[in-house]
Amino acid sequence: MKKFAILIMLTCGVALGLSAQTGTAASKAKTLVQSGIAFYQKNGQATAFAAFDDVNGKFRDGEYYLFVFDLSADGSAICVARGDGNKALLGKDMWATKDPDGVLYIQAFAQTVLKSGFGWVDYKRTNPETKKIEAKSSYVALIPGTKILVGCGFYKE
Repeated sequence: MKKFAILIMLTCGVALGLSAQTGTAASKAKTLVQSGIAFYQKNGQATAFAAFDDVNGKFRDGEYYLFVFDLSADGSAICVARGDGNKALLGKDMWATKDPDGVLYIQAFAQTVLKSGFGWVDYKRTNPETKKIEAKSSYVALIPGTKILVGCGFYKE
């Protein structure tokens, strides 16, 4: 009986370890978004957006970075900060942006946060490291009291 109990404990431990590994990317993205929102609330919009745009700052960790959209104008999603260094997108309305399968994922971000305040959206993008179209998942959240959407995504393996 003792051996059986030990076997059950080891099996559960391995299962929990595997679950933690697969949940690490999602947890990292969600934590970065939550940290970004707390930073915004403490330091204000200008300071926060500058910090989010800094590719070497505390809101960039490898492939993990924050992206921010202003949803305050009806029917638009203006990119106001991006931690990936793509400055060409700043100030652009990305509402009609589609993934390779035609998914309007920026609109999906907006629908998610305007309905629930936060959530996950799956879509496809070209991974800058592999140069291949890959599945991506992003955690998005609305800064309370605003129509500012903050998100962070990761490529699924």
